[in-house]
Amino acid sequence: AEKPEGFDWISPLFQYKDKRVRAIVWELKYRDVGLPLETIGKLLFDEILAEVSDILIFDNDAKFLIIPIPITNEKRRERGYNQSEYIAKAIIQNDLDHILLYAPQWFSKVKDTLPQSHTKTKEERLQNLKGAFLANENVLDKYIILIDDVVTTGTTLTEARDTLLTTGAKDVLAFTIAH
Repeated sequence: AEKPEGFDWISPLFQYKDKRVRAIVWELKYRDVGLPLETIGKLLFDEILAEVSDILIFDNDAKFLIIPIPITNEKRRERGYNQSEYIAKAIIQNDLDHILLYAPQWFSKVKDTLPQSHTKTKEERLQNLKGAFLANENVLDKYIILIDDVVTTGTTLTEARDTLLTTGAKDVLAFTIAH
């Protein structure tokens, strides 16, 4: 799929308007079933590898952290899992050269927010997420690969990216199943 307009750092695999893609995302979000995560993980890994290879040409000491968009502890208790972690783990299974370090512990969601789908305007989405994330200083000078299921307006990924960059990350790229 094309990168969302104005977000050249976000790479979605598919268009959300495709009903098969919507079905996969819905199952992942609400059912916790064994979806074609192996395939999605492989496709996303190939996309990430292409970006990482470009970075390594200019910065051969680059360190890459793969971080799923976190959910609050309350949301985890309610749902029982974080679908972005499932996606990230499916990606890592393809990383036989250990280029990516799986580091969800260094980025957390510290503020309970309304689900973004419950907000109406971009401004409401921005306000909803202000100060929602906290990054550990271990992200300093690292390239961060953020993983989420869907990018709609880009608000969640932008707030996460801003938090990580403010904490000292070298750069942040995001990969999603759909846009």
